[in-house]
Amino acid sequence: MKKLRVLSLAMSLAAVLFLSNVRLAAQTGSVDPGLSWLGWMNVYELVGGNSAGNYLFGQAWGVNDLPALWSGAELVLSPNTSTWNPSDPYWVNNGQPNKWMEANFYVDMGTAWGGQTVTFSGQTVDNSLVAPYTAVAFIKEFTSSYGWVGMDTAPLNPGSPFTVSRTIAAGNVVQFGFMLTGPNADPATVESLGKVRIAVVPEPAMATLVGLGLATLALRRSRQG
Repeated sequence: MKKLRVLSLAMSLAAVLFLSNVRLAAQTGSVDPGLSWLGWMNVYELVGGNSAGNYLFGQAWGVNDLPALWSGAELVLSPNTSTWNPSDPYWVNNGQPNKWMEANFYVDMGTAWGGQTVTFSGQTVDNSLVAPYTAVAFIKEFTSSYGWVGMDTAPLNPGSPFTVSRTIAAGNVVQFGFMLTGPNADPATVESLGKVRIAVVPEPAMATLVGLGLATLALRRSRQG
């Protein structure tokens, strides 16, 4: 009986500590299609066919044109094809890609999460991107007027979870999401360049965690009775 009481107390304390850690994290982003996802493209010169050169411009971009697509229970990211125009040498030079694209798919929380530690996590189902294409999960921080502050990232390894955290200064803007970089791509051959598949995970089920804590407390009380 004493061992059961000790065990139930340990479980209760573990649940309380876990919940405390969640509260300390303060804010958590998730891969939830119900959130207000946005698109932004940063465009660079393409150097040597496989790296970014001078920065050219950045602007809002349609999420389907990034592309970032919700497909059933997954989010699918792949190289950009919306700029592929063989008749425009700015984008395509002699049938070859001519720009380095940084496609950002993200949620902008404004200053609501300033002064807190933000965590963004999820599960990478698969990542078949070939070099030089890469993709990461990120948390970006800006001043209230969207001056650049910094960014933390996490790799999207196939079949593995990802987690990225950043402590945001009070009054600053938070964005969390995904970034895929690489040359613009020919729609006819883009499938050979791979893609990233990420599991859809709605906002964390805090009720489950609370339920764990309540269940262990109930067990302890029943053993004491």
